[in-house]
Amino acid sequence: MNPRIISLVFAPFAFGTSAFVFIGLIDPMAEGLGVGVPLIGQLQMVFAIACGFGGPFLARLLSGVDRKRLLVVVLASMVAMNFASALAPDFTTLAGLRFMGGFFAALTIPLATTIGVNMVPEARRADAIAAVMAGYTLAFLLGMPLGTILGDAFGWRAAFWFAGGVAIVAALLIALVAPGNVKAPQLAGANFKTALGGENPKLMALTMLGFVATFVTVGYIGPVITQSTGLTGAAIGGVQIATGIGSLIGVPVGALFARLAVRKALFILFMLAGLTQVAFALGMHFDFGGLSVPFLIVTMALGSAALFATTTVVQARLAATSGAAVTIAFALNSSMVYFGQGMGATLGGGVIAAIGLSSTGVAGAFVAVVALVFIFALPRR
Repeated sequence: MNPRIISLVFAPFAFGTSAFVFIGLIDPMAEGLGVGVPLIGQLQMVFAIACGFGGPFLARLLSGVDRKRLLVVVLASMVAMNFASALAPDFTTLAGLRFMGGFFAALTIPLATTIGVNMVPEARRADAIAAVMAGYTLAFLLGMPLGTILGDAFGWRAAFWFAGGVAIVAALLIALVAPGNVKAPQLAGANFKTALGGENPKLMALTMLGFVATFVTVGYIGPVITQSTGLTGAAIGGVQIATGIGSLIGVPVGALFARLAVRKALFILFMLAGLTQVAFALGMHFDFGGLSVPFLIVTMALGSAALFATTTVVQARLAATSGAAVTIAFALNSSMVYFGQGMGATLGGGVIAAIGLSSTGVAGAFVAVVALVFIFALPRR
């Protein structure tokens, strides 16, 4: 594979690690900061909402800036956010840092994806997107579990020091290897109207629904793992690797599904997403004994595969339909990812407070059903 493409993989790896490094440490963070578990879960919502608003605004404002230079600056801001988070004295400060950092971090994946698709012929854009997005999957495979393991061994703040270190490595590699002088193509047409043309708003809405359905449970994956299996501490990090394995499977599967009719591809993937949420609910409601751990691992892997395949299908379709506004379209779709994560975490927190953790999977399955109905609004092609 082209080493310049490989360097871009580290950008979404750093972003994903920064975004999710703490979700296996929710219980010790709640204890250390003196707040409840649902409130710690809202740190994901704060970061996601900031990303959702910051991405499209900054993508348009900075559309004429060289993509590589801007990406390096964004990664540097991510380093600052993580190191400051590791030193945060209380929940309010930590939430504020996550919000400020998320506003700029939102550009990470759109910038890396734009550079990637500008390096290959149009026929290979789906493959380039899948390659870049592999870094996001590595965050689930390595970043999140390592953060949990380090947080368990040295205290939850160690997870943020680790995430900052990952962002430093990413910034250095991209500065040294990634191609420069890349700008958003045909800037005269790079506007929100073009990016929101045709079926794009429907595709973006489905992206959001996919992440809402998933993050109702995944946003609280540490407590979910404990309730399903009884595992705690570093063992949670070991189980989290299943999410990374699923994401590694999902990205190439998504590249293959991108060659199908978009409605057919997304219907299959949302069916799988809904079924995995049902499986989460079953695992938390019933004791499967010795099968509890393997059942949860398979559930997590399949759910992650469905989510990442969905993202790849949507991104490939947006690359084909957005023309000059491709970076803005990617940023808007990334905003739907972030809004979905935030809404999912908020919905999950509400379900936990009102009913209990074991009902989060039911809520996630309901959102997936809503998405299945919405898919029929897409054209058959």
